[in-house]
Amino acid sequence: MRVGLAVSIALCVTVVFPGRTARAQADDEWHVSLTPYAWLAGLSGRIGIAGGIADVDLSPGDVLSNTDISVSALLEARRNRWLVRLNTTYMSMSDRRAVEEGSESTVIFEHNQTILEPEIGYTALTADWGGIDLLAGGRYWHPKVDVSAESPNGDLPIASGSRSWIDGIGGVRVRLNPAERWHMTAMGDAGAGGSKLTWQAVGSVGYDLSHCCSLDAAYRHLDIDYDRDALVNDSHLSGFALGIGIRF
Repeated sequence: MRVGLAVSIALCVTVVFPGRTARAQADDEWHVSLTPYAWLAGLSGRIGIAGGIADVDLSPGDVLSNTDISVSALLEARRNRWLVRLNTTYMSMSDRRAVEEGSESTVIFEHNQTILEPEIGYTALTADWGGIDLLAGGRYWHPKVDVSAESPNGDLPIASGSRSWIDGIGGVRVRLNPAERWHMTAMGDAGAGGSKLTWQAVGSVGYDLSHCCSLDAAYRHLDIDYDRDALVNDSHLSGFALGIGIRF
């Protein structure tokens, strides 16, 4: 189903990179890091709007080819055992396809999506090998979708709308320092609220290029089950991410 396929892409492509957490500090100063990142993820699940629901299974290349712009960054601040995080993602996508082979009519899909993930955390354990952080916060979703048909007789709207919801989430992050300049992270969270259930699992590895900067790579799986107000989004995104951590 071409309409369901493109709407699925538009509704669900969002990325979050875990970023590098600074080692627990022994002073009372704030330590801040900013991590711009990119996530190349595939998409699978059931998605639809206004009654048009489709099963999708898209590779990372399929998703990337429909992205016009994607901007994502993680801001994290730590003071002693306390930390504050804000993950922000904005994505604009579009797709244009013929209704059927040889047809002069074209279906146009346009999508903007914003995701905000504010969190507060506390370091429950600090050791030479790393530490354990407890995290709590929320995941705010705001997708906007426009679907129309273009033909020699003019444009015809098919479906249009936007949704906003917030899920409360809680999770755990384990930090490891296996060698000088190297750091590893394993993180998981789960929650609900606007959706029936959302959860994610992330594993990352990074290398300190200098005192100020690090190169980080991760694999992330994000799952969402939302079914409300004519929107169905029961899907998951999985793929590798790459980011540059900048410490201030």
